[in-house]
Amino acid sequence: MHNQYTDLFVKLPEVKVQQIVEMDEQTIHIQIVPKSHKQACPICRSDRSVIRKGSNKTRKIRHTDAFGKIVYLLAPAIRLFCKNCHAGFVWQYAFVRPGRRYSTAFEQQAIRTASVSTVKQSAEIHHMPVSTLQTKQQQWLSVESDRLRQLAWDDAANSRHLVLGIDDFAIRKGHTYNTGIHNLRGEALLDILPGRKLEELRDYAQEHPEFLALRPKAVVMDLAPYYHAWIQECFPNALRVADRFHVTRYVIDALQAVRKDVQTSLAA
Repeated sequence: MHNQYTDLFVKLPEVKVQQIVEMDEQTIHIQIVPKSHKQACPICRSDRSVIRKGSNKTRKIRHTDAFGKIVYLLAPAIRLFCKNCHAGFVWQYAFVRPGRRYSTAFEQQAIRTASVSTVKQSAEIHHMPVSTLQTKQQQWLSVESDRLRQLAWDDAANSRHLVLGIDDFAIRKGHTYNTGIHNLRGEALLDILPGRKLEELRDYAQEHPEFLALRPKAVVMDLAPYYHAWIQECFPNALRVADRFHVTRYVIDALQAVRKDVQTSLAA
């Protein structure tokens, strides 16, 4: 296969394929080299004073599969030296993080597979250790969680018709409760704060200025007095709306109480 065609399925613009070193029924080993001759110094950011000083061992990097085979890229670990600041460093490739054995594209592919199946099944599909994929998925989940949280808060902060929802949920029924803060129109969970006592709610507001910066038109909550007092303090101009499910429950409880009082005096 000509190198220009292997460049197409490798899909890494910063490198070029030199040759296919080895290919069998399961794997393809492809030797690559950087297209650029120099790389900027990480200290002074200059590339004019950088020179090459040979290579260390070849890096073997797992890349996305092609033609039903496992693809390994063999990249030279080029030693560089900056004559300006006298810093020695190794060539950094954009498609793989320093010291890693998997390309970023391969990691993303494996994580996407794990997100719609199990980590064990995805690891079997991609022929990699379960522990390695689990670690990478946890790292991805942490980053993705922060990204989605920031996106939800930005959407709430920029909303002109923001409606917040405040509700508690039991961690341990009758003992421990947390409070959820929701953007009801945006259908997003903004945050979870520990507890539901007024002091705990006030502490959260003081520690989270982004919450006080919101401008809700209305806040939907149950009839708990501590929620109404807290929202009155935080958003005095917001309309406070009683949650219909809690109102319905109170109506049903009152109806049941009346029924129990009068049922013994009614004729059968």
